[in-house]
Amino acid sequence: MKRAILMMMATVAFLTSCTEDPTPPSAGFTLSSDFAVQWDMVTVTESATGAESTSYTVSGGAYEMDDATLTIQFLDAATYTVTQTATNADGTDEVSVDIVVTAPDNTYTLEGTDYTIGTSTNPNAFWYDASAMGGTIYIRMLGDVSGQDNPNLIKLYSVAGPNPIEATYTWSDSGDIGTYDAGMTANYAGMAYDWTSNGTDGGDLVIELVYEDTADATNNVYDITLALYTLNAGSWNFAVSPPTWTTIGDKTLAVSYRGKIDPVN
Repeated sequence: MKRAILMMMATVAFLTSCTEDPTPPSAGFTLSSDFAVQWDMVTVTESATGAESTSYTVSGGAYEMDDATLTIQFLDAATYTVTQTATNADGTDEVSVDIVVTAPDNTYTLEGTDYTIGTSTNPNAFWYDASAMGGTIYIRMLGDVSGQDNPNLIKLYSVAGPNPIEATYTWSDSGDIGTYDAGMTANYAGMAYDWTSNGTDGGDLVIELVYEDTADATNNVYDITLALYTLNAGSWNFAVSPPTWTTIGDKTLAVSYRGKIDPVN
């Protein structure tokens, strides 16, 4: 009888020790991409097991995270580390994932050759008011080209409706709402030689808000994409009066830009 009681007590002790063993969680998550461009947004997919709660820290640069949707928007070009902490009553566990965030490749492509958009003094796209010369307000982009006295100049005449500038615009020189025209001035050297013209046809111009600064709208960031576009190019000779125009022929232009659009200057 004593032997049976001892065996029962041992069994109870064994079962008690098994149920009391701690079972900490196992952290785990993935990002929707391990590579991003500045101002991209990635989504966190959780795979932690045994966790009663999870939390995240992000290091490496400025960012914004929405805890409800588990999305992270990276505001700098840097290497970030995202760390998940999984917690339950028995402990915690951590796991980290690195993501490389690069600066945007802001370029215009002229006749198949890429050129950088932006100069040291004018790094961003900007609004330009040409009304004093009988024109309108349009978006300008500058780009340095070695050997030229002045930078190249891209002009985007997007005809916006009552909504914000973000839109997809179809090419047209008619000036209707929702359409656009474009132009470019190149080989711009002391106003002696200047080839440019508005286009004859083109793909859509897309202007999309990718980062909204709720405190200061001048810090909003846009994607500006101009699909392949045909320029009817020629050259003005300002050395004679009146200036004369010589047709050069069609040239193709495409634009890819991510950044601010500065106020009118």
